[in-house]
Amino acid sequence: MIRAFFTVIMTLLALQVFATPTPEDMYGQYDKDGKYRDMQEQVDQMNQKVAEAEQVQAKKQSMALWFSILIGLIPLGYIGKQVISGRTWQNNPSGTVRALAIGLAGGALLFALNYGIFLLKIKYGSQFNSVLAAALVLFLIFGSIYVLKKK
Repeated sequence: MIRAFFTVIMTLLALQVFATPTPEDMYGQYDKDGKYRDMQEQVDQMNQKVAEAEQVQAKKQSMALWFSILIGLIPLGYIGKQVISGRTWQNNPSGTVRALAIGLAGGALLFALNYGIFLLKIKYGSQFNSVLAAALVLFLIFGSIYVLKKK
């Protein structure tokens, strides 16, 4: 009795699995002119475009990171060249350490500034150019007024 009951339940469950239609089957029987398939293709294309855009964005960000690192190493490299060619660590070790620390801090600041500008440029594009140009003009105006008043 239990075996027969168990067999009937398993058979009904198996039939239910086969009876559940897939969305393609459900919409396919009503999709005489292919609208469902067209819509599915459009969704697939949009997903592919989003994935490609994310890859391009990641490449731009990594390129901005490496350019910023290279630009940030310029002050440290220049100071290192002066230290090595002038052998300043022999005559003035504390001054050499201070110069290297200032070069490292300046390089870090230059890196942060460049990376921030690159990221804003990537994200906002031409809108950021307008804001940056306006900020530079205002900086130059206020700097000129400061210099003229100081004299």
